[in-house]
Order: sequence, then C-alpha cells, then structure tokens
Amino acid sequence: MAILQEARDSVTGGCLCGAVRYTIDFPKGSNWPPQSHLCQCTQCRKQSGALISHFMTLGSSQLRWANPSNGTAAAEPYKEFSSSKGVYRGFCSACGTAFTWRSEETAEEIDLFIGSIDEKWLIGDRTEKVSSESLTEPGVFEKVLSADEGAVGRAICTPQAGQMFVRNAIKGATDARMVGKRFVEMYHANMEVPD
Repeated sequence: MAILQEARDSVTGGCLCGAVRYTIDFPKGSNWPPQSHLCQCTQCRKQSGALISHFMTLGSSQLRWANPSNGTAAAEPYKEFSSSKGVYRGFCSACGTAFTWRSEETAEEIDLFIGSIDEKWLIGDRTEKVSSESLTEPGVFEKVLSADEGAVGRAICTPQAGQMFVRNAIKGATDARMVGKRFVEMYHANMEVPD
C-alpha cells in the first residue's frame, strides 16, 4: 500500500474521556508526512504504559488545543509533568491519556503521541460501516473500505525518522527490525545503530 503523499489541512485528536481535544494544522510548506518516531526509552514506557511509544514531531504552532477553559494554550485537564530538567510530558489529568513530549532546548517543536489522534484519521470510520455481528466475517473490513481509507494513518504512522533508545529493546519482544533508522538513544545524538 502506498503512503499518502498529499497533505491534509488538519487532523484532530483527543483523550479517552474527551476532556482534551486538539487540531494539528498542516499549512502549506509544513512537513508531510510529519516525522514520526518509535521510542523505547524508560520514560516513554512509564508515561504511556506501552513497550514502544509512537509519536510525531510537529512545529509548536501546528498543535492547537480546542476550547481552552483556563486561559492557557491547552484545555483545563491538560497538565504537564517535568520528567527531567527542561523536559515536559503532557497528559490528560482526568483519564491519563499521554499527549506530548517537549523540551526547552527545542521550544519550536513538540512531539505528539500518535495514538491520541482520532481513529477516523488512523484507520478510517470502520466501526460505523460494519455491524458488530459481521465483524468476524473474513475480509469484512476490506469489503467496506475505500482505497484511500486509512491513508492518513499510514502516512503519519510510518516511522521515517527512526527508532530511538534501541539499547532498551527487549529480546524477542521489541527488538524486531522495523522501518527507519535505529538510534542508541535520541536521534539528535547521531548515534545510529548500523545494519
């Protein structure tokens, strides 16, 4: 399947409980697809509860929080935790959904956890087109999906920027070779793992 090359104007997302919503704007000239990464660092694992975190790097101005009620850039339940000096991890204080990673060193960028993007962008509106009873039928999704459904998800989820903290890979579980470059730690450190 081909990666969607044509950028969308915007993509939406939010948390599990719905208290925090956002829009990602992709103005002309912005990166498309955006640079996405996989990370196996201990802090991402602790924040997300997943062995591998999947996020994309955006310009800070591309991420727009919906209906901020507290006069800040994000909605009231959105909180940040200082996970290390100058580094902040954003989450919903009501349901715990992990949203962002940002550093004071790269204030013009913010990393967004891709799993918080609305399902319609990642896989399409599958559940609205298929009844619960037919979910077990072989090939049911392929019958109802258009050719481009899920194309945005394929574009933003392919980790073109690589995998970080592969030194933390778990043998037999998270050490499989995936798409993209592999880095011992942060991609900024240029410590790429050779093939």
